Amino acid sequence: MKSTPLQTEVDFTLVKQYILLPMILDVLERDMNTMKMAPLKMATVYVKNLEHIQSLIHDDLIRLRKQMRSHGLKVYEEKRTSINVEIQYICRGYHHTFAMLWTLVKADIERYLSEYFNVDLES
Repeated sequence: MKSTPLQTEVDFTLVKQYILLPMILDVLERDMNTMKMAPLKMATVYVKNLEHIQSLIHDDLIRLRKQMRSHGLKVYEEKRTSINVEIQYICRGYHHTFAMLWTLVKADIERYLSEYFNVDLES
């Protein structure tokens, strides 16, 4: 009989999303506050669009947390330094560490936001 691996690619992806989605919400919140203060003629339209995206991400975060519970994943510590963000978590009873450099975090946030906004960054 083959045993279940300690951590699968799906588990890794869920943990990575758990790091990124709240950061994306923070980025959107900061940008909305900046737009509200900027002398834009259509600031309300832009802010409403960002609020809609924020709502979609919040819904995804709720689904993600449910998936993490069903996969036996629990994050118990997050540490942000000037170099990276580091997560300590449990995967089916085993402790793991996951870290991402800020440059990678920024690139992934841009990629996620481009998907939510349906924008092709390649062109």
